[in-house]
Amino acid sequence: MDKLPLTGTARRALLRSASCTAATLALPGLLHAKAESWRIGQTAALTGPLAWPFVELNKGVQAAFDEVNERGGIAGRPLELLSLDDGGATEKAAANARQLAEQERALCLFACGGTSSVLGVMAIVQQARVPLIAPITGIDALRAHHPLVIHVRAGYSNELDRIVRQIGTVNIGRCAVAYSDTAFGKAGLAAFEAVARKHGNTGWKAFRIEDTPQGVRQGIAEIARFAPASYLSLYIGQHSLQFARDLRNHVQAPSFALSLLGSEPVLKALGPASHGMTVAQVVPHPQARALPVVGAYQRAMQKIGHQQFSHASLEGYVSSRVLIEALRRSSRRDDTGSRLIEAFHTMQPLDLGGFELDYRPDKHLGSSFVELTFFNGSRYRR
Repeated sequence: MDKLPLTGTARRALLRSASCTAATLALPGLLHAKAESWRIGQTAALTGPLAWPFVELNKGVQAAFDEVNERGGIAGRPLELLSLDDGGATEKAAANARQLAEQERALCLFACGGTSSVLGVMAIVQQARVPLIAPITGIDALRAHHPLVIHVRAGYSNELDRIVRQIGTVNIGRCAVAYSDTAFGKAGLAAFEAVARKHGNTGWKAFRIEDTPQGVRQGIAEIARFAPASYLSLYIGQHSLQFARDLRNHVQAPSFALSLLGSEPVLKALGPASHGMTVAQVVPHPQARALPVVGAYQRAMQKIGHQQFSHASLEGYVSSRVLIEALRRSSRRDDTGSRLIEAFHTMQPLDLGGFELDYRPDKHLGSSFVELTFFNGSRYRR
């Protein structure tokens, strides 16, 4: 694995590139010996159709890590992110996680995503007994209590609950749910079905979209014949952007998206098809400077040269702040995964400055925060 000891302008230019890979996401402290740094491992979809939210998220991670390293690190030791690209492939994510745990001796795995990547990571978490902190997925199957997994973000069931309640409130319950034959798509569909049953919505219908040009055209035609009053897309794939654009041309109805599929770079790439989309978010609005955590995030982002703020990079910053607090609380003990997990159990609660989390020995789900935002074509409105 390449590691570049980049600092200053050169490093920041690389991190801003859309083609960022594992090497470009290395953070300060790479010249320190392995024993002197807190080695944090990540495998994520940094290239391919799933890359948008994770490249954006890592800007917030970098901002938080740089912030603490410039203050001397934790117990005099800098944070070091070892980030590998898995392209969203489960097998590659598992291989990356094994390399990080066994060869790179990472203390924990952190901010891994999306869903397929995390599914690959879980086998290594079990085998190597390495903690997984803040996985960037919300599927229910991964949110059952696990002694080595700590969640920061709310789950997809939390997001879908807000969406289904909104659909019912404005009487647009005849909803088309498009999904892909992927771990994310199938898990999202199961979560939607459970939430719809809970709220008594029986007017919705699921549409599986084949990830081919013909499959996209067929799916759009079927949804148009259904004539929905609203629609939600859980379809991710090579043709998902084209699907969203073409669907909007054929179906003029309110549209909804989960947080990861509604990241601002994705919506801007969609162009007019994204105008009016309602997106569930798992962190506060990145322009809500009245919240101390958002103000700190903006200052940290600006310090590393990023003037654009987003929900995804704020999630990266918030997740990093939670990890940093756990490292502070465990820094006087042995550097073991079990000590790190024990540190989370003392956060009852943890207030980052307007964003509160709560952990206990039997509760590893930190936040249930969800709010719906409306994308007006240029920015999110709350």
